[in-house]
Amino acid sequence: MSRRVGRNAYTGLFNDVVLLAARVVVGGIFIAHGWQKYDQGFAGTEQFLGGLGVPQPAIAAQVATYVELVGGGLLVLGLFAPIVGIVLAGQMAGAIWYAHRTTEVFVDQGGWELPAALGVAALALGLVAPGRITLDQLLTWPFRARARRKAEDEQASEPAEEQPVVEEAVALKA
Repeated sequence: MSRRVGRNAYTGLFNDVVLLAARVVVGGIFIAHGWQKYDQGFAGTEQFLGGLGVPQPAIAAQVATYVELVGGGLLVLGLFAPIVGIVLAGQMAGAIWYAHRTTEVFVDQGGWELPAALGVAALALGLVAPGRITLDQLLTWPFRARARRKAEDEQASEPAEEQPVVEEAVALKA
């Protein structure tokens, strides 16, 4: 059994709790932005997106609203994290392209730093490290346990290889 240096049960749990906190914060920000769009109504969001030059602003307003609301919620729960991470990162890439590409870096000047940070965070949390405290893990553990038991049973049922007997001739001189 191999062990990574510096990794034990406590650091593993600590990492999972930190990743859960990161998913809650990033997902919560997406939910807040989606709720803001929903609260102002699709007409207001459509008008804003149309002013930015977004094609099909009526459809884009609904897509943006629900991607941020539902995607943020799924990210918090850790459900379908890889897919959600990609979709949210794509949403933020669109926001940067249409709303922030001609602005300064800083968010107080309409800059692209917040959507860039959110997009990269969603992508990383979805694809690289959602952690083990997720609904994906909870819903799939019976299948993983069954596969692990099956692999253990197959390994146990295989006959152990016997080591070949090596005979050595020893000559004694008198």
